[in-house]
Amino acid sequence: MLRIYILIALSFLMMTNAFCQKEAKYYENGLSALSSSNYLEALISFRQVYNLNPEFNDVKYKIEFLSLLTPEGDEKSLDKLLSFETEFGGTDDHYYYWLGQVYLRRYQIDDAIKSFERFHQKIEYTGNTDEESVALIAHSKELQYFFNNPGNYEIHQLEAPVNSAGSELSPVFFEGGDELLFASDRSGSGETPFSIYYTKQTSSGWSALKEVTNLGNFTKSNANIEVVNGDGKLFLFKEDKGGDLFYSQASGENWTIPLEFDARISNNHLASHFFINEHEDRIVFASDVSGNGLDIYESFRDPENDKWSKPAPFYSIINSDFNDDSPYLSPDENAIYFSSDRPGGIGGYDVYVSYLNVSDYSWSEPKNLGWPINSPNDEIHYKLNTNQKSGYLVSDRLHTKGNTDIYAFWEVQKIKIEGRIFDETAGKALSDAEIRFRPSQYLDESFTSAIDITGRYTTNIISDETFKVEIVKNGKVIFTESFEIHETSGEPTTYHKDFSVK
Repeated sequence: MLRIYILIALSFLMMTNAFCQKEAKYYENGLSALSSSNYLEALISFRQVYNLNPEFNDVKYKIEFLSLLTPEGDEKSLDKLLSFETEFGGTDDHYYYWLGQVYLRRYQIDDAIKSFERFHQKIEYTGNTDEESVALIAHSKELQYFFNNPGNYEIHQLEAPVNSAGSELSPVFFEGGDELLFASDRSGSGETPFSIYYTKQTSSGWSALKEVTNLGNFTKSNANIEVVNGDGKLFLFKEDKGGDLFYSQASGENWTIPLEFDARISNNHLASHFFINEHEDRIVFASDVSGNGLDIYESFRDPENDKWSKPAPFYSIINSDFNDDSPYLSPDENAIYFSSDRPGGIGGYDVYVSYLNVSDYSWSEPKNLGWPINSPNDEIHYKLNTNQKSGYLVSDRLHTKGNTDIYAFWEVQKIKIEGRIFDETAGKALSDAEIRFRPSQYLDESFTSAIDITGRYTTNIISDETFKVEIVKNGKVIFTESFEIHETSGEPTTYHKDFSVK
């Protein structure tokens, strides 16, 4: 009997040791993924550790901050992560680094700067050099400038059924602006899962999607379509014959099988991220011909012999030592819009614009379109409607439903708003606080003003919008209210609005 007990004990010990080894292996995998900033993979590994042993090392802490760095945590409260400050704020040199990254993901830039500064102080205290925290603080301050000086645009995430849990790319529209075609991998099948979908704007929203099967399937890298409104041609890129342009035309509610546009283009090393003008005699595209990243090239069709010129780099000031992608020309071809990951932007890929000087045919220094067109994430496939005041873009910014979503944007007028904040409880003006006006169309944007010692505030906000008004003191929202601004028909207007806070 004693021998049986010993064997059972040995078996239990071996099983326990095996479990411990498995926990340690999963934990090590999580650390490896974390060091590569692969947050989702790290989260999966640490959850595997938690399922085996919830008390293993600091796995609860790591799961919490990692969940907040992935889309699943965008709506979560930060209370639990902040509760770890007592335990890990002093022992984990990177606690304030991760807290800063969470704030940065949520576009809470002021809080991110404070956290990164505390992280930098801790690293300096240990006698180590830390270039990363210095760079993060500098980048966050650049973001702070962009966020505090938003452009004259309103932005709106397209509702279902357009955006999905997959990726939506390359939105194109027709002249009326109420018909939309785009690429999506929502079906999720096969090696080329991207299909083209059609929908129409109705009084009750976007109509049910229709897959345009005649156009075929695409990989993510070549899922790009363009429409020429003049003759209704829908252009797309296929890798046939080394890469060529094809076109399709509407036939009732269907589209014709794509035909080759011009056989001579296939010799020009055209790439999938292309734009073709309304006259169909100029193609602008992004390609990695040099092997040093994407640059923008252009090719012209000679009207005398119909031959296409050898692709040449776009004007030198446009291309950079970084990736320049997704070119789009305005209808008059006097402006080029493109995405680039060059330094000095808000996020990864930002949208830039350069204007043609028709007197000497030079192009201006590219200008970042700023927030809210650009975000701390990526913006690509920027397209304008025919009115040149509205359009669509693709982004993976905060609150995106899938990997990338389609957003609509339009120019807006700004007006001045001012007033005073009264603290009913104290019986005097509220001071040392901040007021934020968040547009209902896009709550991630805000127009912010400090509240001075007399309780006064002043800022510029967009007109013809309903706002969620927040008053923030000591980092906490102490008051919310809905407030509506009406269209001012372009007239300079100053609104006066007081708020009373308990």
